[in-house]
Amino acid sequence: MRRKLSAIEHMIDGNIVYFVRLQGSLDPERLRLALVQVQRKHPALRALIREEQDGLYYEEDCAPEVPLRALQRIDEDDFRQETQRELMAIFPYDQPQLRAVLLQSDRENDLLLVTSHRICDGMSMLTIVREVLHSLHSDRELIPYAPITTRDMIGDYRPAQPWKRRIRASLLNGVIRAIPRSRRVPENKECCLEWSADRTLSDALRRQCKVEGVSIHAALLVTLDRALLAVLGEKKLPAWIESPIDARRGRLSALKSDMIFFGGGSLKIHTGQALGLEFWERARAINEQMRKGIEQEMLDIPSRYHFLEMLRPPSSAQMQCVVRTADAFAINGSWNRFALSNLGNVVVSDDDAPFKVTDLRLYVHSFNIRLLGLVAYSFNGQMRFYYVGDEKCLSPDRARSLKDEFMGLLQQIAHPMKDVSEVLLVPTAAAG
Repeated sequence: MRRKLSAIEHMIDGNIVYFVRLQGSLDPERLRLALVQVQRKHPALRALIREEQDGLYYEEDCAPEVPLRALQRIDEDDFRQETQRELMAIFPYDQPQLRAVLLQSDRENDLLLVTSHRICDGMSMLTIVREVLHSLHSDRELIPYAPITTRDMIGDYRPAQPWKRRIRASLLNGVIRAIPRSRRVPENKECCLEWSADRTLSDALRRQCKVEGVSIHAALLVTLDRALLAVLGEKKLPAWIESPIDARRGRLSALKSDMIFFGGGSLKIHTGQALGLEFWERARAINEQMRKGIEQEMLDIPSRYHFLEMLRPPSSAQMQCVVRTADAFAINGSWNRFALSNLGNVVVSDDDAPFKVTDLRLYVHSFNIRLLGLVAYSFNGQMRFYYVGDEKCLSPDRARSLKDEFMGLLQQIAHPMKDVSEVLLVPTAAAG
C-alpha cells in the first residue's frame, strides 16, 4: 500500500538525534530486540520512501530492521563525533527513517537514536526514546496501529467558500511553479550551544512562576524576547518568536494512537512589544495570549491542512533557491523568526528499570531551511537549554552573547532579592 507524503513532509528535511547515557550494562542483542518492538508498533518506522514524478510516497510495511551500529566507547565525549556524523547523514529512501548507535563501555553506555524530521519532531521523538528504553527490560508487546494521515487531521472540514480557496491555491501553485531550480545545495553551518541552570536556579524559577501565576514557557518567552532585543537591537530583532504546539496532549483525538505523527500548529508572539510593562505583567499577558492562541490553533489545524494539501510542494532544488533568496533578503536568514520549543519535564525511563539514565540531550540539523532557535527542557530537576542557529542567521559570538543575556535575565527574575553574582550556572559545553 502506498500513500503520498503530505505537503509538510515534502518540505521538511532534517535529522534529529537524541543522546541518552545509561549507567549499567547493555546487551546489543537486547537493544536490537527493543528496536524491533518499537518498529513493529509505528507505521512510519515500517515504511520506505519512493520517489515518483509527482512527488514522494510512503510504501508501507516493507522496511528492513532498524540499523544499529555498536562501537566501543573510548572517551566520554565520543558521542559528539558520532552525533555529528549522524546529523549529517541523509536517510536513504530504501532504509527505515530511524537508526541507532550504541557506544559501549564497562560502566556506561551511550545510545544515539536518530530519526528523520519528516516523520516526527523533537517531542514525538521522546516517545520513541521512552519505548526503546522500556523495551530493553520489558517483554510487554507494543500494539501496532493504523497510520495517521493528513486526511485524519482534516476530518470532516469543509471550507465555507471552496471556490475562493481553490483560486488562492491555484495562484500560489503558479508562484511555486515559477520558482527556479537551483543545482547548488546551500551549506547549512550551524552553531550549537548547550547549557543548564543548577537546581537552585531551576527550583527558584519554578517557584516564582507559580507565585506569579504564569507558566514557565511564558516566562521563557518574555526572557528570550528581551534578551534578543538587548543583543540584536531593534533593527536586527526577529519579527516574532514561534513556539510549536504539542497537539497530542488530548487536544486532537486523531492523534491519540499515533504519538509520533509530525504536525500541529504553532504560536507566534511578536517581539519587542509592551516593553514598558514590568516583567511579570508582560508574562501574565503572554500567558493569556498563549491560552487563547492554543485554543484557536486547535480550531485552525483542519483548515490549514486542507489548504496545504491543495498546494504543490516545491522540489528540493526549488527549496534551495528559496533559501538562497531568503539569505539575500531576510533580516536574519530564517524568515525573520526565532523558534522557542519547550519540551517540559522529560522523564524517559521507568522506576524499575535495571539501568539509570544519567544524561539526555538532543541535536538537530536541517538540510534545507536555516535553523534559528532554542530548545528548553527539564531533566533530573535541572532546566537545560540547547541553542542551534545557522551562522547566516546569527554569528557564534552573538549566539554566546544571547545565551549570557538570557541567563542573566533568568537569574534576576528567579532571585529578585539576590545579587546575580551569587547564583552559579553549570558551565556551558559548546558543540558544533
